[in-house]
Amino acid sequence: MLKSTNELVVVVDMLNGFAEEGALASDHVKNIIEPIRTYLGNYSGDIVFVSDAHDEDSSEFCDFPVHCIRGTREAEVVERLQPFAHTSFQKNSINAFQAESFRVYLVDKLSQYKKVSVIGCCTDICVLNLALALKSYISEKNLVIEVSVMKDLVATFDGPGHNRVEASESAFHILRTNGICIE
Repeated sequence: MLKSTNELVVVVDMLNGFAEEGALASDHVKNIIEPIRTYLGNYSGDIVFVSDAHDEDSSEFCDFPVHCIRGTREAEVVERLQPFAHTSFQKNSINAFQAESFRVYLVDKLSQYKKVSVIGCCTDICVLNLALALKSYISEKNLVIEVSVMKDLVATFDGPGHNRVEASESAFHILRTNGICIE
């Protein structure tokens, strides 16, 4: 088992709608399923999943194609990771910290952790926004908790106007600049 005392891993949006089917599905996201499964299988700390579960009229669809509608297969955690999704929260935006149930849960438990690692997708969107929000909250409350993003356990998609390599590198730069560890 990986040493994990006082650590939390947050798995972001490892859903069918980003890995298997739908407008935002990507083989690059699909390719991190097994590495994440292996990592979580060897990890003995706390694990939390946060997942898109959009309303049909979600305002996010003004910026992104329709995806991961609540109650659809797209909004389900990919099958290979479901055994680890004992604690999970739904979100309707690109920033999981804005999902009240997740925020309340996390704020209640955060002081027991020395490190919070964020993995999943999309590197430059939901992973980035959550890591930045966590780091900001931790700083605001004068807590001493490391926030990290595991480079080999995050991915994003290629699409028109969205080069995944450039998007990822930009995200890693922004994360580092804001004091977030890239592992």
